[in-house]
Amino acid sequence: MTIGRYYMLDPHDLEARFSAEEGMAYMASIFTEPSEEAMAKMPEVREVIEVIPPMEADFVEMFYFLGCKQTDIAEIFQVSQPTVCYRLQRAAARIKYLLEIPKITKEQIKGDLAGLLKAEEDGEILWLMYTTTCQSAVAKHMGVSQGLVRHRFLRSLAILQQYPHLALYSEIFTTVLNNLNILRDMTSPSTEETVQQLVVH
Repeated sequence: MTIGRYYMLDPHDLEARFSAEEGMAYMASIFTEPSEEAMAKMPEVREVIEVIPPMEADFVEMFYFLGCKQTDIAEIFQVSQPTVCYRLQRAAARIKYLLEIPKITKEQIKGDLAGLLKAEEDGEILWLMYTTTCQSAVAKHMGVSQGLVRHRFLRSLAILQQYPHLALYSEIFTTVLNNLNILRDMTSPSTEETVQQLVVH
């Protein structure tokens, strides 16, 4: 249906589109595959759910753990079904990202990359991008422009890609680059420390 110059999607069509996303498929596999590997992931999934936005956590709990329909969740929370679908897709993508990205510490970055980066601040930018995936959050924290953060992040990544023994770091920061803002609104002052602790341990 078209209203003015906007095309209105049928909620079921929208749900089908989001359900095909990699994150949703990944989450579904954890809950539908009766494998030892899937069961082994459950404690880690539970831990990650603790740090995603509360509404997303509630939706994941109800949809995946309790088997509620999206329409029922929408009615309970007084939101639209497409909103539930979008939030589930977003939550699934965040959870997949946090479960799969290799874990490193700030100390590892400082130690392993000492002398390789162009400036001392570049290590801080790498760490903050790792914990937030958000250029604007890093820029605000450091009191610099987003353009500077992006330039130095990409410059550092290019340096890492030149050294085979740093392949893990190249993989990590390429993953961050491909998932910019995936942790956005998980890193407010009240939750940033929690997210960092989760990523580190």
